[in-house]
Amino acid sequence: MLALPLYSLQVLDRVLSSHSIETLLMLTLIIGTGIIFYGMFSALRTSLLNQVGHWLDYALAPKLLEDAITKSSLGQYVSAAQHQRDLGQIKSFISGGLGTLMDVPWSMVFLLVIYLISPALGFLTVVGMVVLIAFGVINEYATKKITEQSSEGMLKSNILADTASRNAEAVETMGMMGNIIAHWQRFQKPAGEYAERGAARANMVQSIAKIVRLFLQIAVTGIGAWLALHNEITVGGMIASSILVGRALAPFEQAIALWKSFLSARESYHRLNSALATATQLERGTLELPEPEGHISVENLIYTPPKAAPIIKGVTFRISAGESLGIIGPSAAGKSTLSKLIMGLLPPSHGAARLDGAETFKWNRANFGKYVGYMPQQVDLFSGTIKDNIARMDLDAPMDKVIHAAQMAGVHDMILRLPNGYETQYDQMRYSLSPGQRQRIGLARALYGNPKFVLLDEPNTNLDGDGERALLGALTRMKQAGITFIVVAHRPTIVSMVDKILVLKAGTVERFGPRDEVLRMYTPAGVRQSAPAQGSGDPSSLPHAAEGGIA
Repeated sequence: MLALPLYSLQVLDRVLSSHSIETLLMLTLIIGTGIIFYGMFSALRTSLLNQVGHWLDYALAPKLLEDAITKSSLGQYVSAAQHQRDLGQIKSFISGGLGTLMDVPWSMVFLLVIYLISPALGFLTVVGMVVLIAFGVINEYATKKITEQSSEGMLKSNILADTASRNAEAVETMGMMGNIIAHWQRFQKPAGEYAERGAARANMVQSIAKIVRLFLQIAVTGIGAWLALHNEITVGGMIASSILVGRALAPFEQAIALWKSFLSARESYHRLNSALATATQLERGTLELPEPEGHISVENLIYTPPKAAPIIKGVTFRISAGESLGIIGPSAAGKSTLSKLIMGLLPPSHGAARLDGAETFKWNRANFGKYVGYMPQQVDLFSGTIKDNIARMDLDAPMDKVIHAAQMAGVHDMILRLPNGYETQYDQMRYSLSPGQRQRIGLARALYGNPKFVLLDEPNTNLDGDGERALLGALTRMKQAGITFIVVAHRPTIVSMVDKILVLKAGTVERFGPRDEVLRMYTPAGVRQSAPAQGSGDPSSLPHAAEGGIA
C-alpha cells in the first residue's frame, strides 16, 4: 500500500535531482516486487475470507437446519429458508465488506508516514479521520432503526409468502389471492419504504463524506505546496502526502458506503445467534437400544404447552406387540397431540409414552427411526426420486426393500404407472403429485424397513375409493406381519381393522377397550348391530358415534 507514495517520493526527490538511471531502475525493481507481493497477499486475504464463509456454511448450516426442523416438530414455526438467507447475508459481508474494514487499522501506518513527512499534514489527516468517523456514527444513528424496521417487515412478508405458497390450492380455489396480496403489502410496502428512506439517508451521508475526503486531499496538496515553497518539505513529500491521505481516509469512506451491508449482516447475526442460543436441547438418549417387539404403554400422560392449558390430561393405555389401536374422537380432542407424544416428538409434561419400556421421547432419533414408521396428517415429499422418498432419503437403500414397502402399502402398481416408475423425479416446481398420491407414498415410507411399530394420523384424508381400498389392504398386511400399529381416524372404515379403540375427548380417555365392546357402547339405543368382521371395508356396516365419537 505504501509502494506508490514511496516511489513518487523517491523519484521526485532522488532520481530527478541525481539524474541517475540506475537509481530509477533499482527503485522500480524494489517497488515492483512490493506490488507483486501486495497482489499475492490481497488474493490470499480474499481467499481466506471466502474460506471463512465456506467454514461458516459447513459449521452452522446443518445446525440451523436441524434447529428449524426440531422447533417446527414441536409446533414452533421456524423458517429454515430465513436461516439460510441470514447465513448468506453474513457470508456475503465477510467475503465483500470485511476486507475493507480490515484496512482501517493500516490507516494508522499511513498517518505515521505523513507525520514523518510533515506534522502539519499529519494533523490535517487526523482531522479528516475524526470527521469521517463522525459521519459513520451519524450514519449508524440515522439508519439503524429504519433498517431494523425494514428487516422486520421483510421477515413478516417472507413468512406470509411462504405460508401462502404452502396453501396455494386453497388461496387459488377460494379467490383469496387479492386478500393475501393485500396482507402481504401491509408488511412489504412499509418495509420497502423504510429501506428506501434508510438508503436515501445513507446515500446523503456517503456523498458528504466523499466531498469531505476530496476537500481534504486538495487541502493537503495545497498546504503541501505552500510548505514546499517555504522549503519545509520537498515536492516529492507533497505528492506522497497527497497520495497517503487518500489511502488513509479511503477505508473510512468505504466503511460508510458498506454500512448498510454491515447493518443487514448485524441483524442476520443477531437472529442466528438468538436461534442458536435458544436451540431446543431435547434430552435424547445417545445409546442404541435393541430392536423392540412392539409393546406400547402410555402412563398417566399429561402435556401442557407453554403458557397454555393442558391438552392431554392423564392418558393411560397399553397394547401388546402385534396389536392394533384406533384413536377416535371429535375435533380438537387432542388426537394429533397424543400421536406426537407417543412418537416422542413432544416432551411430556408428566408421565411417559414407552416402546418396549423405553421412553420414546428420550430414545435416540436415528436408532428409534429404524424400528418405527410414522405418517402425519399432512404428507409432503422431498425433491428426489420416488425411490429416495420411500427409502427415507437413503441414497444407498436396496431396491428390494423399497419395492417391499411399496407392496405392503399397496402403492406398487400406482408407482409403476408414473412416467419413470420408481425413478420418477418429484419436484414441486416441475413434476408434482396429487395429495392422495403423496399420502399413499407417505404410507410406503412409513412401512420402509419392516418397522415394529407404525402410527398413521388420519391416513385416508385425501384418498379416493381405490386409495382407501389399498389402505385397508395395507392394514391387513400389517396385521399379518405382526406390526403393532395405531390409526388416528375420523372415518369408521379404518376403525373396522383394529383390535382396540380409544375414544379421546377433551384430552382425556372416554373409552378404551376391545373394538366391538367400545363400538357397542356407541350404537344408538334400540338398534342392534353386530360389529363388522375384521378386514371389512364397508363403512355402512359400522355404527356411528353419538356425540363426537366416530362420525
